[in-house]
Amino acid sequence: METSRYNSKLNLKNLVFSLILIVFAGVTSASAVENEQYIPSMVKSVTVFVNQAQVTRIGKTAIQPGTTNLIFNQISPYININSLQVKTESNVTLMSVTSRNNYLQNNQKPTFVLELEDTLERINFQIYSNKIRKDALQLEKEVLLANKQIGGSNSGVKIEDLEDALTLYRKRSQEIGEEVYKIDLTVKKLQVLQSKFQSQLNEYNQNRERYMEIVVTIKSSNYIPQTAVELSYLVDNVSWTPFYDIRIKDTKSKLQLITKANIFQQTGEDWSNVSLTLSTANPTVGGNLPELYPAYLTYYTPVMHAPAERISIRGARMMKQKENSEGDAAEPLMYASGIAETKQGVANIEFIVNTPYSIPSDNKPSQVDLVTTELDAIYAYNVVPKLDNDVFVTAKVAGSDLINQINGEANVYFDGTFTGKSYINGTTNDTLVLTLGRDKRIQVKRTKLKELSSKSFFGSTKKEASTWEISVRNTRKEAIALTIEDQIPVSNDKEIEVNTTDLGNAAYNATTGKLTWTLTLEPEKTQTVKFSFEVKYPKDKIITPY
Repeated sequence: METSRYNSKLNLKNLVFSLILIVFAGVTSASAVENEQYIPSMVKSVTVFVNQAQVTRIGKTAIQPGTTNLIFNQISPYININSLQVKTESNVTLMSVTSRNNYLQNNQKPTFVLELEDTLERINFQIYSNKIRKDALQLEKEVLLANKQIGGSNSGVKIEDLEDALTLYRKRSQEIGEEVYKIDLTVKKLQVLQSKFQSQLNEYNQNRERYMEIVVTIKSSNYIPQTAVELSYLVDNVSWTPFYDIRIKDTKSKLQLITKANIFQQTGEDWSNVSLTLSTANPTVGGNLPELYPAYLTYYTPVMHAPAERISIRGARMMKQKENSEGDAAEPLMYASGIAETKQGVANIEFIVNTPYSIPSDNKPSQVDLVTTELDAIYAYNVVPKLDNDVFVTAKVAGSDLINQINGEANVYFDGTFTGKSYINGTTNDTLVLTLGRDKRIQVKRTKLKELSSKSFFGSTKKEASTWEISVRNTRKEAIALTIEDQIPVSNDKEIEVNTTDLGNAAYNATTGKLTWTLTLEPEKTQTVKFSFEVKYPKDKIITPY
């Protein structure tokens, strides 16, 4: 029985050994046929689309005669294998292109990660050592307190011995307390460092990917001291979003529209000093013409649902904002200078950046400056004193000047100060109106003239007469054109009657009740406008304030 077991084990060992020899022989045979070598490469250029990027790598190496497998390593795991394109020089023949995973190389850690782990290990050791020291001190204190009895139970103690013992207890207790306090402070500082280094290490481990290897098989009839191979492919986990800075020096200057972009990439590949192009194209959207199929008619039986609560939603433009106030821990942006050339295609716009850029694979926004355009703007001063006595400076830009711009959020700066946000819509002809801020040098006051306002009754009808005066003073050194807006209430009930008695030379919209004055205010001058109206309604009713 034992002999049978021994023979079975021997046969199993022989089988395993034979398999190892077969595998080794296969590898040796393959190596004899093909020369495999890693080719150093670097990312030369990147075209970033809406949600993908096309990466172009260049590698150069010497080639031995025969068939050679050139290995491009550290390739993004988010590569689209079907998008692979390879270009070689004319002195070699391209045979095939394949991909594979290198699990051994994926386990190799960068130098900075190894240094990070070593630093973290030293910090952990220091924290552990300080805790041991603290435990020893606390043990010493407990022993000291446990042996505080002086003298025997049947005999007293000399006063000199008592003083010496108390001095010793007090001194050592104080020393232990101070040392424990210092240890606690040291451990607290070490724990802060420990948390920072551990977070950085965790971020690396979370973003650690299984890099791909691209195997390019080429054939050469003789030795080539150096040949270049270009590899291009699409990768995911990358996107870019446009935004704008609108800068206006003063109301006599042109408006500067600065097109910018935030690029986010977590492809696993760092892009260092690459030629960068941004495109509005989306490669994931199919380019096939849709095909119509027959629309067959049949009977429809509606499904009855319980009546849902009716919700009223007011239309508004939603914009994602990134606050820059002190209380907001927004992600810092990486700034760099550079102006791009704009290429208008049939269905997309490309920005070819003239300056090389470096964009790490950290999924944090990298800001790229693209194009600066100067536009004509019409500046105006507007005030709505019924709601706010401050005068607002506005700029109007013709919608035709914004056609073909990319839709995006805009930060508005006037006289070097951030005044708010707007939105650029490159698909509409609507005029863009920007509010640039308040001008305190123009003083506005709206007053109800009591002597010209009254309330009276006629039978069952109540009549209210109102007269308002708007006073405007220009303390600036130059004349300005000011638009004033106010209103007369509008009735939606036949029992409520509104009559205009004096429009004060304002443009009047009877439908909305809006009054508009356009004044030219000379420097250091004051102008006033007035308007009056009457409201009649049943005296036993109460109307809304106006």
